[in-house]
Amino acid sequence: MRYKTYKVMIVAAALLAALTGTAIAGNLALYDGEHLARIVHQDVGAPQLAKAAQLLGRDLGALSGVKPEISTDATHGSGPGIIIGLARNPAMAALLKAHHIETAPLNGQWETYGRAVIPAPWDPKQKALVIFGSDVRGTIWGVMDLTRELGVSPWEWWADVKIARKARFAVSDAPTYSREPSVKYRAIFLNDEEFGLFPWAATTHDPKSKDFGPKTYARIFELMWRLKANTIWPAMRGISHSFDQVPGNAEVADAYAIIHASSHAEMLLRTNLREWDVAQRGPYNYLTNKQAMLDYWDEAVKKFGQYENIYTVGLRGLEDRPMQGTSGPADTARILERVVEDQRSLLSRDLGKPAAEIPQVFTPYKEVLPAYDAGLNLPDDVTLNWPDDNYGYIRRLSNTKERARSGGAGVYYHISYWGYPMSYLWLANTHPALLWEEMNKAYHFNARRIWVLNVGDIKPGEYLSQLFLDMAFDSDAYPNIASVKAHLRHWAAVSFGEDHADAVASILWRNYDLAFTRNPEFMGWTHTLPATPPHQTEFNMTNFGDENARRQAAYRALVTDADVLNKNMPKDRKDAFYELVRYPVGAAADINLRQLNLDKTVAYAYQQRASANDYAAAVEKAQHDIDASTGYYNTKMAGGKWKNMMGQAPHGLPIYHQPQIPTWKSTGDTGCAVQVESGGYYDAGGSTPGEPPFKPPFERYLISYYASGLMPFQPDLKRSSYVDIFLKSATKARWTAGASVPWIKLGKSQGSFAPGNSEARVEVSIDWDKAPTDGKGVITFQCSTADVPLPVAVTIAPANTVRDVSFIEAQSIVSMYAVHADVLGKGWQVLDGLGHTGASIRSDLDMASINDTDPATLAKAPVATWRFATTTAANRATLKVTALPFLPLTTDNKMRAAVSVDGAPPQVLDFGAAEFSKRWESHVLSNAATETLTNLVLRPGAHSVTLYALDPGFTLDRLELAFDGAPVAYGPVPETRIVAGK
Repeated sequence: MRYKTYKVMIVAAALLAALTGTAIAGNLALYDGEHLARIVHQDVGAPQLAKAAQLLGRDLGALSGVKPEISTDATHGSGPGIIIGLARNPAMAALLKAHHIETAPLNGQWETYGRAVIPAPWDPKQKALVIFGSDVRGTIWGVMDLTRELGVSPWEWWADVKIARKARFAVSDAPTYSREPSVKYRAIFLNDEEFGLFPWAATTHDPKSKDFGPKTYARIFELMWRLKANTIWPAMRGISHSFDQVPGNAEVADAYAIIHASSHAEMLLRTNLREWDVAQRGPYNYLTNKQAMLDYWDEAVKKFGQYENIYTVGLRGLEDRPMQGTSGPADTARILERVVEDQRSLLSRDLGKPAAEIPQVFTPYKEVLPAYDAGLNLPDDVTLNWPDDNYGYIRRLSNTKERARSGGAGVYYHISYWGYPMSYLWLANTHPALLWEEMNKAYHFNARRIWVLNVGDIKPGEYLSQLFLDMAFDSDAYPNIASVKAHLRHWAAVSFGEDHADAVASILWRNYDLAFTRNPEFMGWTHTLPATPPHQTEFNMTNFGDENARRQAAYRALVTDADVLNKNMPKDRKDAFYELVRYPVGAAADINLRQLNLDKTVAYAYQQRASANDYAAAVEKAQHDIDASTGYYNTKMAGGKWKNMMGQAPHGLPIYHQPQIPTWKSTGDTGCAVQVESGGYYDAGGSTPGEPPFKPPFERYLISYYASGLMPFQPDLKRSSYVDIFLKSATKARWTAGASVPWIKLGKSQGSFAPGNSEARVEVSIDWDKAPTDGKGVITFQCSTADVPLPVAVTIAPANTVRDVSFIEAQSIVSMYAVHADVLGKGWQVLDGLGHTGASIRSDLDMASINDTDPATLAKAPVATWRFATTTAANRATLKVTALPFLPLTTDNKMRAAVSVDGAPPQVLDFGAAEFSKRWESHVLSNAATETLTNLVLRPGAHSVTLYALDPGFTLDRLELAFDGAPVAYGPVPETRIVAGK
């Protein structure tokens, strides 16, 4: 008998469903338009399968509109059917044997299943689909894969992705066997739930209990089934009572075959914030109160040891803080050794088996990692659960010696976080490509025992949660970022239909791209612990096409696209679209527009623009839109189902509230003025503005005043530029603009001003087919409120004549994206879709670190070269090398590159940063690690920069060479790559 693999079957089914909008056409009709397959569950020794049968019945009923028959009787009935049970169940084993269905592929396997079609036991003329598992969860995953194959979203309840009715549906009758999951324990951590999940549970979903109880956990565990997660780190912060304190929670976890574990700070199933009473038990200090702590842990193990658990070992302090009474990492390590030894003795005694046979996890989170590095002797069978740095970058993975440990390794990863330097608890904006890169890397380094995702309140992190858990279940299905994009598109198709899949996927990916440049929740340049007020952003307002305006335009385009989609969305998809797309995208846009318009308000007031107050009004509108959209989410959406779920101001941090908005009063000047890109500003009288009539509480201003006229247009770049014309007082006026030569093209040549509309931006470009070499011209602006014309000079720079270069200088900067290297040697992998420039290059994960920079050694390193030309006569420059802030892979590595300019001896740059250092803070808040070569002497002409990766996993985003006095961008400077043709 030939066996198809589970992966091939599911992928093929999903593809056909995506192409046709229906379930796969096969040899077994589960619903023929009239008759629906009955469901038989054989749950002797596996009572959880009755719940699986009920869930399957609910899905089939929604798909068909027919109420299904659910039974334990496999001998009586009619029509086709589905039989689910354990392969070792005597009745199932006999049934499979009678029809020559092999179960050997499941022997000794973890969470696997087989699937086959046989004659129905109740009527041999009919057929039955048999799903048989190696264990309880394996059987359940077979049921979940069937519902997914039929088009049911895992988010059918949690995000209101309604199950679409189908006229008929069928499945293939080919026998299949699934593989073991890639990661053994796949967990979610409910965290910082006091601003969403808990108030929703206590007041909306389960108001009778007013708590986080079994009714809520039953819904969570059902979602985990659909996502094929098997382990829970329960809510532990913003709750009235802990998981263990609420009657029925442990029992409902067992009823869903969910493994109970606890977070990095909660040892042996305890929840310290709610369970450790200092008044009764004394200080939570192992050095002074050891017996009380052992008794405390012992109580939990004795009470809950009957269930399937994973035990966190080690010690941290109360409230997620460092342990008390230690004097440094080495001292902490020695204490932890004693603690773990005592915990293992306790576990062995209470559970009646050797400690090595009891699943245990040690998570070296925050201050615990230095203690581990100080020589902590951890038992070999304990799983090392490597944490990220709370911002999506794994602190490190197992080295060669650690990979040999019998306990294996795992990863604890965040898409939500409360803490220093800045929290992100409201919107889930971790880039899917970053999540893929880190988890794919973790899998590569054999971190396959446990993956834990901090999901915060679950909502609005739905997509990222599914991507993480789908990767955990079948990592091989996601070999590159292209597969992640395909995953997002398929998720969109299941959620909103094939017709909308491309548009939804595009909106979400672009939203993640923008958030990678700067997380929306970091747009105030604020801090957590202590909380600080918002500052002006660092987005440049006068250079690089107005970096501020470009970001605003990108977000406005997202919202426009989402609103168009929403209008065309079927009624039964409206709620899901709002939850999964419109709200998170709109909220991200609004907080960006609020802060970016605040920048404009301040800067334009300094220029005495009448529009300064218009931008202030835009700030208020953005905050109003945040309040209104969140209010709708929490009241009317889905008929009030999610009331109190979306907390828009976690911990009351200043970034979530309307900032101070300055106002400006006109001086009475009714004249016009212009500002050109690069900052040149002058008015009808040729004067520059004085101080504004207020002193706003911001630190920096990105408006600068250069000579009049646009920067020279370069034929090798073919870029456009702009000129702003504006009024100094809110009044009515008309304006005109005219070019002195026909090859200067204006986006608009006239317009009207009125209160609320007192400025216009005119795009200026060149008709390169008509423009002469070294051409010169003038754009003359005229405003009806002033008699004096405003001329703006336009010049064309000489074309580049330097041969064999790909990049040139513009605005005193040469900008080179990593992926566009002239020479890209062996040992690099292009990560298309990850980074600030659309793609990045990563050195091979398996290369050995290089510690010498002599030519013979560097010849073994991955190498890349960029060739460029400069024109600036003042020859002092700085080369900025920007990488993604990945941390050294293991203790055997660093994160370095060697850089040579024009063949000079390579200089080593180290991109590593100690956690919680100012350098690290800059890295994680910008998703960028920049190192520089300064005081470079470069004369006009041809040059090159060559970079050697010295460590595995070094990931380069871009290089920027800037001469003294060049403008500064927050994000990437637009690439100055030569454009072919005239």
